[in-house]
Amino acid sequence: MDLGPHHLRMIEAIAATGSISKAAARLGLTQPAVSTMLRRVEGHLGVQLFVRSPEGVVPTPVGAEVATRARAALAGIDDLNAALAHRHRAAMPVLRIGIQACPALTRLGDHLGDLCPESRLYLRVDPGGGRIPALLASGALDIGLFQEPVDHDPRPRDGLRRLVLVACEPALVGMSSASPLAARPTVDLGDLADQDWLDDPLDDGPWPAYFRGVCAGAGFQPRVRFWSTDWQISSSLVRSGRAVGIYQPTAGPRDGIAFRRITGDPLGQRVVLMWGPEAERAAGRLRGVFTDVYLDLVRGQRVYGEWWDDHPEAHPELPATAG
Repeated sequence: MDLGPHHLRMIEAIAATGSISKAAARLGLTQPAVSTMLRRVEGHLGVQLFVRSPEGVVPTPVGAEVATRARAALAGIDDLNAALAHRHRAAMPVLRIGIQACPALTRLGDHLGDLCPESRLYLRVDPGGGRIPALLASGALDIGLFQEPVDHDPRPRDGLRRLVLVACEPALVGMSSASPLAARPTVDLGDLADQDWLDDPLDDGPWPAYFRGVCAGAGFQPRVRFWSTDWQISSSLVRSGRAVGIYQPTAGPRDGIAFRRITGDPLGQRVVLMWGPEAERAAGRLRGVFTDVYLDLVRGQRVYGEWWDDHPEAHPELPATAG
């Protein structure tokens, strides 16, 4: 049995409502039908997804993970359905942009309406960059802005333009300001082998495998004990000294957290802009807006700002901060 969208919607509905009967009403099914479907899915997976408690039906740890991933998958399915629906009805032009979550995104929002004022804008934000190129190739997106590891060999995408805005964006390690390692200007990757790590459970791009491969080259596998998509929880874990994590160098200062370069910059990403032929003008405008926003973020990050001006080869499409 393959899991389909109807199975995922059932899992998400139970997790959201905490009740088989409420989930059934939400799905337009009978309670016995939902119970039977749940038993079949659990039997197929070989794990229990939900348990009954005084508070209602609650997910097991595995069930919570499955429900989280089900929501992410359903968001992609719903997005595809919406894109297909637009093809079958006359409407004003549509501009669909996919952006990987990043510090620059919080400032790009003020300018998105200027990219193509005559079009209705749709924005998709992904935690990782893995799906954006495929969505562009399928026609579900018009423009994509995302990151990829510096050693990533991208697949050719017919009909799409690709521009590397930043050839190497070095990853920083974030740690508690009270950590002895924070007293150093840079930290060797191998010195982080005994640390507990924080990771993003929803990053489906090439970064997780790349990160672990680079760590293996330094003689260890990262001991990931914490998974979170919430930046406030993540910051709390790092600030308290319970975990260290990888951060983008444009991340703003955070109380109690020290950002340090990793000696030799072994971890790095490219910042890539891709677009289809009909989005040429909007892509050019997005490039200009991104340049202004990104350079402003670089100026506000001392560690990255110094590195940026010392490594012009890493950003041939963007000037130095003094430029």
